[in-house]
Amino acid sequence: MRFFPAAAWLLCAISCQTLSAAVMPILHLDPKTLQAFDSYVAKFGREVVKPYTDSGKLSIDTSSCCARNSAYKTGKAFLEAHENGDVASGSIHHFTGMMHIDHGTIEDVRHLMEDYPNYPRYFKPDVTKASGTLEPDSIPSDDHFMAKMTLDQSTLWFGVRYECVYDTHYRRIDENRWMSKSTTASVREMQDVKDPGRGYFPEGDDHGFVWRTNTYWFVRQSGGGIDVEVNSVTLSRPNITGFGWFGSKRSHDAVEKMLRDTRTAVNALH
Repeated sequence: MRFFPAAAWLLCAISCQTLSAAVMPILHLDPKTLQAFDSYVAKFGREVVKPYTDSGKLSIDTSSCCARNSAYKTGKAFLEAHENGDVASGSIHHFTGMMHIDHGTIEDVRHLMEDYPNYPRYFKPDVTKASGTLEPDSIPSDDHFMAKMTLDQSTLWFGVRYECVYDTHYRRIDENRWMSKSTTASVREMQDVKDPGRGYFPEGDDHGFVWRTNTYWFVRQSGGGIDVEVNSVTLSRPNITGFGWFGSKRSHDAVEKMLRDTRTAVNALH
């Protein structure tokens, strides 16, 4: 009775490995796809970022959902799905994650986020290398960094590695509120993780697992700790028929892990 499910799973795994190249061809990032993504994040800026900077309102403030508030008040991550579907020759995956961290401070989060050399320790195993440079246009209320990171991810069939450049602003809005906005200035996928000497695919002509990512952190002092909200908006290849759940799950899990890793790092400071 146990053999058939195991054998079927093994056959499926072998078939997926064999067909992976055919199922996941190299794609080109179309300007219309990028335009759809830019329009989406512009709308997000108007509807979410601006209200936070104006009044400090977070997503948790707009819901009376008992499950959400119960998890949030006990320090657990609560996630909410937004757009997770196809656009012009691509797909957008957007999740919001929320968490309260007791005893944390805005300064703790700022310190962690700007401590790029230690990202491989804070966010292992996803980040394997990181560095950041404070840009000349930075001011006390707005730290502007250009950061380089090596990211490792696992897909359904094989591991992928990216060399990414992020343009990030860390803004202190007032004594009780802080936020950051990070956008990908460059995303390059390595052709073969097992053979780095082969180099990278041309940018925008790759498997399309990640073409763009915008990440927004909102942090405010509250109840002897901090309320933390992270929004991740990712542009990738179109969803494969029957596997649309995978892109959503990958984004969901990434946001949840970012929150958990941040909580662990903040707690280690106290």
